[in-house]
Amino acid sequence: MLANKGSLKRRLQIVELVRKRGEVSVEELSQAFDVSSVTIRTDLTYLEQQRYLVRSFGKARYLAQKPGENVLVPMADGATRKASETTIARFAAEAVDDHESLMLGTGEIVHKILPFLSDRSNLALLMQDIGMAQPAQRFLHCELVLTGGQLEQGATAMTGPDAEASVTRRSVDLCFLEASGLDRDGNLLCTDPAVARVFEAARRAATRTIVVAYQPQLNERDGEVFANVAEIDALLIDDGIDPPTMELMPRKGLQLYRRESGILEFRKSTN
Repeated sequence: MLANKGSLKRRLQIVELVRKRGEVSVEELSQAFDVSSVTIRTDLTYLEQQRYLVRSFGKARYLAQKPGENVLVPMADGATRKASETTIARFAAEAVDDHESLMLGTGEIVHKILPFLSDRSNLALLMQDIGMAQPAQRFLHCELVLTGGQLEQGATAMTGPDAEASVTRRSVDLCFLEASGLDRDGNLLCTDPAVARVFEAARRAATRTIVVAYQPQLNERDGEVFANVAEIDALLIDDGIDPPTMELMPRKGLQLYRRESGILEFRKSTN
């Protein structure tokens, strides 16, 4: 009997089973996962809506995926996305202790971490995004330093050699970075190469690195690599990732911890 630990894991396993066999009946899936045919049909309806398979006459057939379409959750509306990003930010903030030196990169989720640090004392913040400076002053009583560097027209994230050097010159206990993509080798991607270089410098300088992401593009190198998941301490992400990505994490030394509201935390194994 195959393991059954909730609907997400079962649906991930169903996709893999159908992919390997090409076609599987509802009855076979019901027996394999030890759940009712009604439950399996609900799973198949969901997976068909997400374009993972096609249902026909009591069977499920695998539907080959196009790059960037291998996500097991619907495209979220604005309110759902904001709520999930806020939850990810809250969990990320739990890793921060009093008296720590932090580096905050740019990104919506990283921005949302700030209010959750309001009860910490004696923090030192190094910030890449000038758009975060005012909220940081509003929510926090701490040392606040900007990386400096170049600002492209319309951008709020500082980049360039000065920003990279500013990060490497400082002692950083923990840095928070936001990924826009994740490839099959476990490389974390950023759409802006200049931002990615600052991220990479921060990751190298920091004692610990936590990466956050919401529905990142799960394709091959659609962006600039700033780290591999094997080089970070934790990845906080929504549960919309596909089976190969789920299987990749333990091979890279990250252990899965399921959090509330459909958030997954992959944390560096202590074994």
